[in-house]
Amino acid sequence: MPKVSVYYFQLKSLGESLRMLLAYGGQEFEDIRIEFANFSEFKPETPFGQLPMLVIDGKKYAQSSAIARYLGRKYGLAGKDIEEDFEIDQRLYFSINMFTAGSAIMYEKDEAVREKKFAELAKTKFPFYLQKLEEILTKNNGFLALGRLTWADFVFVGYFDCLKMLLRTSDLEEKYPIFKKPIETVVNIPKVKAFIDSAPKSEI
Repeated sequence: MPKVSVYYFQLKSLGESLRMLLAYGGQEFEDIRIEFANFSEFKPETPFGQLPMLVIDGKKYAQSSAIARYLGRKYGLAGKDIEEDFEIDQRLYFSINMFTAGSAIMYEKDEAVREKKFAELAKTKFPFYLQKLEEILTKNNGFLALGRLTWADFVFVGYFDCLKMLLRTSDLEEKYPIFKKPIETVVNIPKVKAFIDSAPKSEI
């Protein structure tokens, strides 16, 4: 079995899906959580100056979606052909657009500007994304694509708590009950549940 490490912060966000996918695949891995205060020193060690990073037998890989897609293919959670992979990709990237829009606001230093931007997104983009995502999950048996569990659901579940924070909606899954289906499916997979139960806890 290869030697595998996942490097990320003490967060779920974009790193949790990789941890859960490795657990799903039965791959033992070192879960290395970098302190934010130490990241500037560690940054040159990453391929693109970002985390998460996956290391397999000393070789470094970056970009969370690319890593998740690789692990999904490896563990039988991808499409059966390129058309199905295409469907998974487009649904995932649509959902990530909402996450990215919310994340961008966090980097605005001017509080007044930040609040103005959030109010605009809360009135326009966020409702559109949420309604469309609700439609997608409803049409796919509670999953993002293909009517079944895929690696994209692991990504969605991994960043969901962070998404709630970004949208300032702590009861998001209550307002959109269909969101509970992929969450409950993924976190209750025995190997994934065992990892979650033993891992350091993080709200987002």
